[in-house]
Amino acid sequence: MAELFNISGFDFVVEIPPQFEEYVDSALLRLQVAHPVCRLSRSGKTITVQSSKGLSEVELRKAILHTIYREKIYAETLGMRQALVEAVTAR
Repeated sequence: MAELFNISGFDFVVEIPPQFEEYVDSALLRLQVAHPVCRLSRSGKTITVQSSKGLSEVELRKAILHTIYREKIYAETLGMRQALVEAVTAR
């Protein structure tokens, strides 16, 4: 049986690897929509998380890093996807 986490409040910092720094701002916007009870703020190479309830620190850390990684993939493949759509829809 899965263990449910009910955390009354906590703060922690997630360090961002250098190769992902340029994708953090757009990822934070997505994260704020997905986790509205959390306060997320960027300061240099870190994201500070303040949460009042809901997910555990481990779950939030995983969500943050995964969202930044997905944002990097999105940005890097945007040109290919646009070219593919253009090639398929060109007459």
